[in-house]
Amino acid sequence: MIGALIARQAVKSGYNALNDRNLDKFMKAWSEQSIWIYPGNLSVSGKHVGKDKVKKWFAHFQEQFPQMKFNLNHLGVGSIFAFSGNNVISAHWDLELTNRTGSKYQYNGITVLEIKGAKVIKGQDFLFNCSGEDFSKMWGE
Repeated sequence: MIGALIARQAVKSGYNALNDRNLDKFMKAWSEQSIWIYPGNLSVSGKHVGKDKVKKWFAHFQEQFPQMKFNLNHLGVGSIFAFSGNNVISAHWDLELTNRTGSKYQYNGITVLEIKGAKVIKGQDFLFNCSGEDFSKMWGE
């Protein structure tokens, strides 16, 4: 159970780092071979492989949205008895954004993080109430 508590706290810390716009702190939790998957059919969508490409994606995210605030609703842990630093964590969140043009958006989703050796090896977003033309406008496309 202690491993699960540590994993949950690490994920909370990661979201706090995003809210604080501290990308270096956020990326410390990601493995060199990590994968980030973002939904949709935009230029930012798809699979981003390797820590450098994941960091580049989140840097672009921060550039596109100069104001953002993640509010965590719930964190789920795949195995409460995982002691080895391997686990799956799901984070249900609400997000308030202001993009570079000053438009404000709100949406919510779930991020699933696969952790191995206490590092994120894969992260994937599942978004709700965020699609179509508004989604494209939000990203400036």
